[in-house]
Amino acid sequence: MTTDLSPRAVYVVKQLELAVRSRLDMICRKNGVTTTQYTALSVLRVRPGMSSAQLAVRSFVKPQTAHQTVTELESMGYIKREPDEFNRRILRITLTVKGRVLLESCDGAVDQLEEQMFEGFHGTEPLKLQHLLNRCIRNLSPQP
Repeated sequence: MTTDLSPRAVYVVKQLELAVRSRLDMICRKNGVTTTQYTALSVLRVRPGMSSAQLAVRSFVKPQTAHQTVTELESMGYIKREPDEFNRRILRITLTVKGRVLLESCDGAVDQLEEQMFEGFHGTEPLKLQHLLNRCIRNLSPQP
């Protein structure tokens, strides 16, 4: 009987998350934001016009945390909120020029982090890994 002594996949994923989070925290701190704020800004760059509730889901935080993050980012001038044209109670969030500049200042360091993380990978391996991880996320996400 052979026993595989390799760490479980969930352990390896958690170790990667901790390593990435530690480096991302340093990058964000140097740019005057938290990792949660940076994540929200990054999501808004790709999906402008989200509500706080939508942003919470996409940023992997609770609605209360998203609301606090949005309030902070707005007071810092990185985002603006405007009422939805059809439902005035919904506030749509978009990046300001200042928010885009902040993201651009973080992008180089985040690019370097990803380059280091994928060191020794070949060709499309990083993209394949990203697709596989996204599939894992979908598999574990609640079904509608």
